[in-house]
Order: sequence, then C-alpha cells, then structure tokens
Amino acid sequence: MPKYCSCCGQPTEIELGFYYGTGYVSYALTVALSLLTFVLWYMIIGMSVDDNRFFYWLTFNAVLLILLQPYLMRLSRTIWLTFFVRYNPNWKEQPITGEGNERIIADQMEILENNKE
Repeated sequence: MPKYCSCCGQPTEIELGFYYGTGYVSYALTVALSLLTFVLWYMIIGMSVDDNRFFYWLTFNAVLLILLQPYLMRLSRTIWLTFFVRYNPNWKEQPITGEGNERIIADQMEILENNKE
C-alpha cells in the first residue's frame, strides 16, 4: 500500500501494527466468499460425496481464494482503515497537517518529520 492516499494525502500507515486486525476482516471476507461459492455450486451443480462434486467445489474454492488473495488483502485493509479514519467532507480545504489526528504516532512512523521542527 502507498504511504499516503494519492487523492487526499491521508497517511495509510497510521501506527505500528495497525493492520494486524485486517486478518479478522480478511477471514470474514473469505468465509463469506466460500459460503457464496458453496451455495452457488449447490444450486447450479449440486452437492454429492459419491461422485466427488464436493471435492471439486473444495478445489475450485481453494484456487479461487488463492487467486483473489491480493484483492481480498487490499479490500480488508481498506475496510479496516475506514473503521478508524473519519471522513472529512472538506478534505480539499483542510489538508492533513498531523495536528489533531489522534491515530497518527509521528515518532513511530516518521510521517510528520517536517512538523517536528
């Protein structure tokens, strides 16, 4: 991920270990996607252990999740970031200066070195 949003300049690395929680979001997304593919597979193809349709779905689901992992990781980071960063409708008039952003730890992330002087 880039260090700053290319549109508004919001720092994406807010503090050390900030994105550890994205594992939970990513897990929820993969479970939801797996349930969706299972339901669709069941409705379209059907499910049976006798002719290995269940194992075909399992293989299909595993390959799909591996291929979608970069997108799921980016989506889970974006969802996690939206939990903690408030949207400012006047972001064009009020650029981020580092003062008043309670989630930015400048000493750890070295984001605001210019403001320290």
